[in-house]
Amino acid sequence: MSWLLSAGATIAVAGVAMINAGLFNPKIEKASLSYLSGIQLKALDGSNKLLSAADLWRKNGAEASVLSSLKAELDQRGIPLIGVVHETIGVEEFKPFFKGDIYLDDQRKFYGPFERWENVVVGFLRVQTWINLYHAQSGGFHGNMDGEGRLMGGLFVVGAADQGVLFEYREKVWGDHADIEDVRAAVENIKISHNVSD
Repeated sequence: MSWLLSAGATIAVAGVAMINAGLFNPKIEKASLSYLSGIQLKALDGSNKLLSAADLWRKNGAEASVLSSLKAELDQRGIPLIGVVHETIGVEEFKPFFKGDIYLDDQRKFYGPFERWENVVVGFLRVQTWINLYHAQSGGFHGNMDGEGRLMGGLFVVGAADQGVLFEYREKVWGDHADIEDVRAAVENIKISHNVSD
């Protein structure tokens, strides 16, 4: 009987190790500019205005993120900071931490071309999830458990007009973020267009 417990424990440890090594993560397909351009978004500023995602970067580029610390640099270059959410639950709590405009993608196209959903059990077995939770709470961010939290997010830096996607980051575990220096470097590569009319 002890051999059965030993075998079970070995399998459990191996399973947790494989989860933390990312062996169960699906392949993430990169989003192209043409894919992102076709997405319809709804403004969450009270106007409920519908617009094409391509309108966000037609002139000077766009970047969707929670990295509001870049806001001053972006403003200086005339580049908007845009957040895209897939549901309105939690948006009001999010606004004080995000210094840009927020849009709703209720079709979740910005999370594609293939959405990545985290299994709840797998998510909580990841060591990095707990490390991220500790860092967030240590920084005073407590979040909530409302809404659909399994859909993995990400960040895009999109260049002006047809410059394309300059940087793409997809969340690997709950609570991880793109390196701000990688984002800053991509923003510096945006070619500002002064000839395109609003």
